[in-house]
Amino acid sequence: MKTAVALHALLLTLFIGSAHAQFGLDVDPFKLASGATKIAKGSSGVGLKEEMSIGGSVAVEIVAMEGGVWKDEAATRRVNLIGKSLARYSDRPTLQFRFAILNTDIVNGFSAPGGYVFITKGAYLAAENDDQLAAILAHEICHVTRRHALRIISRSEFISGVTDVAAGSSGDFAAYDMGVDKVTNTMLKTGYDSGSEFDADRMGRELATNTGFARNGLVTFLQKLQTLKLDNKSIFSTHPDLSERIEKLGGTASTTAKSSSSNEESGSALLKKSSR
Repeated sequence: MKTAVALHALLLTLFIGSAHAQFGLDVDPFKLASGATKIAKGSSGVGLKEEMSIGGSVAVEIVAMEGGVWKDEAATRRVNLIGKSLARYSDRPTLQFRFAILNTDIVNGFSAPGGYVFITKGAYLAAENDDQLAAILAHEICHVTRRHALRIISRSEFISGVTDVAAGSSGDFAAYDMGVDKVTNTMLKTGYDSGSEFDADRMGRELATNTGFARNGLVTFLQKLQTLKLDNKSIFSTHPDLSERIEKLGGTASTTAKSSSSNEESGSALLKKSSR
């Protein structure tokens, strides 16, 4: 997977053009927040320009390795409406988040630096309502806002090579590709450390709640997954055990019953209001 940055950019442009034409997605990865000419580097030590470059490259790899984009206009529109509503209330509201559905039946979600958020077709179809769908997207949004992927790069020995190439001040593509490979491998194979995952669960729940969705959307979704007769590789294989995540969120067996009646309409009501 040792590809040059130029190839990543070309593939990303082709993917974005296709997505925009088919789904009406506004996904220009190089467009910065309006009026932001100088962006301070975050706790990861990676500035916005570098983050956008790295994230675009990682996003291309994710799409290529996970079946491409699912070409369903209604589903894509729904995911973007919910996702952008959540992003507006996130810790980085000026970041231009982009959302897409990956054409694979496994149940999972992914994100890349710079605001790229993906949900699989399997996860989309498994979500019973807007609250559960919002919970999945909020979790991935918080991976971005908490800069979990960038911290992986910042702890690596090739941090300077990655950021220099991303900033356009170096031609050390080997170091850049190693950084992209490391992040992509974490996204698709090993997953984040449990601390980062539980952090995204907790912060994602707060984000979904603040946006107007049910607080227990993630818990009820995880509980539903426990009832499906699927192997572990098909359900959030890059995330901690379902039972452990539910326990960390304070979920109980009674949560499902309570949510199905009292919170079922919260997300749908918000979407109806947003679409007017």
